Amino acid sequence: MPVGEEPAPPSHGATPEAVWPDVLPRPELRIALAYMLVGSLWVIGTDQLLVRAMPGSPVYFQTFKGLNFVLTTSALLYLVLRRAYRGWRRSECEQRALLSEMSSMFRSLSTRVENLREADRTRISRELHDQLGQALTGLKMDLRWIENRLEGRGDHGVNLLIDRLIEAEEQIDGLNATVRRIATDLRPESLDQLGLPAALKEEAERFALRTGEPCEIEVAGLPDGIPPAVSTAAFRIFQEALTNVARHAGATRVWVTCTTRGEALEISISDDGKGIPAGEEMKQESLGLLGMRERAELLGGRLQVAAGETGGTRVTALLPWRGGP
Repeated sequence: MPVGEEPAPPSHGATPEAVWPDVLPRPELRIALAYMLVGSLWVIGTDQLLVRAMPGSPVYFQTFKGLNFVLTTSALLYLVLRRAYRGWRRSECEQRALLSEMSSMFRSLSTRVENLREADRTRISRELHDQLGQALTGLKMDLRWIENRLEGRGDHGVNLLIDRLIEAEEQIDGLNATVRRIATDLRPESLDQLGLPAALKEEAERFALRTGEPCEIEVAGLPDGIPPAVSTAAFRIFQEALTNVARHAGATRVWVTCTTRGEALEISISDDGKGIPAGEEMKQESLGLLGMRERAELLGGRLQVAAGETGGTRVTALLPWRGGP
């Protein structure tokens, strides 16, 4: 508790263990009072004078000779301890302020790095899709033009060349598909052009085609103008959660819901796999889960990983419309 702040009154029904620290929050005060209480009881119990007023009737008088010493040393003990604890509290407040400043700077740096990473992904994705994709399409058209010219000559000796041209066109089609897949993995075009719901559904379809596991997705109640930072964080969390399901869960089905809760977006990914052991999400090896939690916290939200209602794992992210550092 900061210096000078009054302790909160104890609530009714609180246990004595809970009330005692609220009544006496300062450790130096508790130590001095405990010393004074024990010393006073010892003085009262031992510092007595026996006076025999008459034979057979002893009378005891309390002299209180040591109480003055006990009270004085208690006050001195409290003053010494208060000075020591004041220095410790000041040092603790400075450390907390430094840790808070460092945490704020770290979050600002993480936000900056994440924004730059997303910008680079968007740029590379567009260059792959536009420039490399267009170049491959132009090369295919040139090969098709050569193939048509050779077929028009009617010379059976060029059939081998035509077959090689057809194979080259098929390779170009495969390269085009690879370029589109890489560009979509870097930054799906639908996320920027059609919005978060379309991007989530497209990614769910790609996951089902890639793994053979059905992915049911329900999107409801989302506003039109979702902030780009929120939609990007929700999509990346969803994408990483599907990656974890494909790699580790051994699931046969995935359920996804994306809706709003107050002034925040809530996305939940559940599966019927083997689940994640308790405490496993906090290990350093669980970089995917740590990355998802960091994305949520950068926006002032939170991410929860828990066991599903029917087994498996449930990942829930709550992302405020406004927030974060």
